[in-house]
Amino acid sequence: MSEEVVLFPIMFTLMGFIVWIIFSTIRRYKTAKLQADLQSKLLEKFGSSQELLAYVQSEPGKRFLESLAMEHRTPYSRILGAAQTSIILIFLAFAFLFLRGRVSGAEEGFLVFGIITLSLGAGFGLSAALSYFLSKSFGLLSETVGNRS
Repeated sequence: MSEEVVLFPIMFTLMGFIVWIIFSTIRRYKTAKLQADLQSKLLEKFGSSQELLAYVQSEPGKRFLESLAMEHRTPYSRILGAAQTSIILIFLAFAFLFLRGRVSGAEEGFLVFGIITLSLGAGFGLSAALSYFLSKSFGLLSETVGNRS
């Protein structure tokens, strides 16, 4: 009985993780393909290298060159992502630890998963805090405030 109680959440989590990876990969692929198509169409519009050079030196051209990078991740998005992951993992750990006392025969399994998940959540939280303080001391946060629109 206890093996089924522990096995079901593990299988459900594993299947959810696989589905999330597949959909996020498809989303990134479609976004990159759409961005590449748009950029190639824009570059085809220029008849000579002088026109392209003049465009690149203008303000919209500079933004176009900056957009050639696939993903822009500011320190804010990285810190926020780590903080969100931390909160989710900590709540999941508390759920595992709560279920430890409610499900007979599976106390050890829920205790192990609860402690591992709590450790991961605390690690992501410390990572977010350290990233915030390091980004602030390096001046990365003050630079991105002016660039955000």
